[in-house]
Amino acid sequence: MSMAFRRFCAVILTLLSVLSGAAAEQDDADTSLDNQQASPVLTITAPSAGQSYDGSEQLTVRAEGRNISLITLELRLPTQTLTFENAGVSVEHVFQLDTPQTEGAVLIARGYADPSKAEGTPYAEQSLAIPSPREELIQKMIALAYANSQDSRYQFAPAETDTDIGVCKNFVMRLFDTYRAGYRMLAYPTLALHMPKNNSKKACAPYDYGIEWRPETAADGSPFEIAAQFKYDDSLTEEENAALARTLLLQIKKGDFLQIVGYYGGGNGPHSLFVIRDYDPQTDMIHWTDSNMRGKRINGVRWGYMQFDADATVDWWVNVFNLKKRGATLYRLRNDLYCYTETE
Repeated sequence: MSMAFRRFCAVILTLLSVLSGAAAEQDDADTSLDNQQASPVLTITAPSAGQSYDGSEQLTVRAEGRNISLITLELRLPTQTLTFENAGVSVEHVFQLDTPQTEGAVLIARGYADPSKAEGTPYAEQSLAIPSPREELIQKMIALAYANSQDSRYQFAPAETDTDIGVCKNFVMRLFDTYRAGYRMLAYPTLALHMPKNNSKKACAPYDYGIEWRPETAADGSPFEIAAQFKYDDSLTEEENAALARTLLLQIKKGDFLQIVGYYGGGNGPHSLFVIRDYDPQTDMIHWTDSNMRGKRINGVRWGYMQFDADATVDWWVNVFNLKKRGATLYRLRNDLYCYTETE
């Protein structure tokens, strides 16, 4: 066999090897693509993230996908689990509940490639936390405050008269009033909700005006409870009073409203704010949103700056209201709120 022929054969064998490997890679690629195309995909389209129930006793669920032939829904409530399934690539179902819901739930949706759901059947799964109505309301108020912080109408607003939008109590009341119609209390389902106004100067005495709201209860339509209160006690030392003020501040939670009267740099007197995070013991910080803690006068009229995610240490706050005739009251939404619609 000539040397030239041997070289020719070697070249042919090399080409055949390369072509064989390329074909195998193409087969693998085709197989991988087929598997990818066949993989089930599922998306929950309703409720949206952060949304609670769409009525006191119902939750509407919608889901859709591809490469599936059956969708199952599982709603895990604190006291029961409800299920539903539907053949096809989409589903819409209204879970009817026995009582108005005040707690959150977990929704789990699965889309199966085969309706038999036999062991090993490919499926896609998505879970969604359903917040309690109370949690939803708090998050809505935080979102509104953030939106206001991006709006020039609220960033720097008039804060001179009782009706001005820049006044601190008007600011926090508006956050609540914007959404209050969509909720009721389980204990008093016929009462529309409202936030009490500040207590009168006479009723606050011997403490300064602004230390607390009017003493209204759930029976009056107020969904707020006093979580903690501090009033400077003349019979105690300043240090002992400081310890009591600190105790109140350490209890602060996301969604609380803090009503104080004190000296806070930009003002000396009453102030209202809305807490947007739990107290953080690692940083000792409190985070809030408010209006008119800082401001200035223009042609004799007070204008206030809005703050979102303002923060300060507990020690700073203790110094604000640990003063004679001063103090603070911490208000918290009740746990028995449920979603309400006008048709109910």
